[in-house]
Amino acid sequence: MTGKELKKTARELGASIVGFCRVDDLVERFHPEIRDTARHLPFAVSIGVALPKVVMDSIIDRPNEIYKFHYRMTNTQLDNIACRLAQKISQTDYCAMAIPASMVVSRYPMIGHVNHREIAYKAGLGWRGKNNLLINVRFGSRLRLTTLLTDLELEPHKMVDADCGRCQACMERCPAEAIGDTAEQFDLEKCRNQVIRFSRENNYGYQICGLCLNSCPPCPPAPMARWPIREKEIKNDG
Repeated sequence: MTGKELKKTARELGASIVGFCRVDDLVERFHPEIRDTARHLPFAVSIGVALPKVVMDSIIDRPNEIYKFHYRMTNTQLDNIACRLAQKISQTDYCAMAIPASMVVSRYPMIGHVNHREIAYKAGLGWRGKNNLLINVRFGSRLRLTTLLTDLELEPHKMVDADCGRCQACMERCPAEAIGDTAEQFDLEKCRNQVIRFSRENNYGYQICGLCLNSCPPCPPAPMARWPIREKEIKNDG
């Protein structure tokens, strides 16, 4: 199976964006549960599914029930895509392991098996935004992500050389004031405390927010001339 075939299959299964990268330099930061196995799986397929804009637009000042439903279903869809791709790769005598899209293996700090966003950056699907999320030139922040690890050799995509420029849309929307002028200034503790508060309101039960996602300018896509990135052409948007 080639990278082109893999990407085509992922899109047919519902992926919005797909990218490839090597993860040799990230393995030591993977969860111990998969670290030894991952040493033999040096390539990653980063997969994103966009949350519907109409759903994101329904969020006014806090996460709602329709967003929670789509959040859960999108994570399930990502798991299905990754598992189906892993099966197809395994049928060609290569190895592949799907990583859960939203499984928390530690609460403090809150981590999964891998950092899907970090792998998505490496796979050329976007850049790290001021809100500490992946920003994709087409979908902004309204993406859920997952990762597939494999020993199938894939040509890595170029990382995106871009940033959010002077845009402060997510900063103005964040109720926790967790977002600063740079990604490095993002305050994870303030963000986490806010989603915990949301989860306890009216027995909502989910630690999610969504406010900075639906404020990102590419929802709908903005003309490139108005999008605040460095003036370089971005060829790979997944």
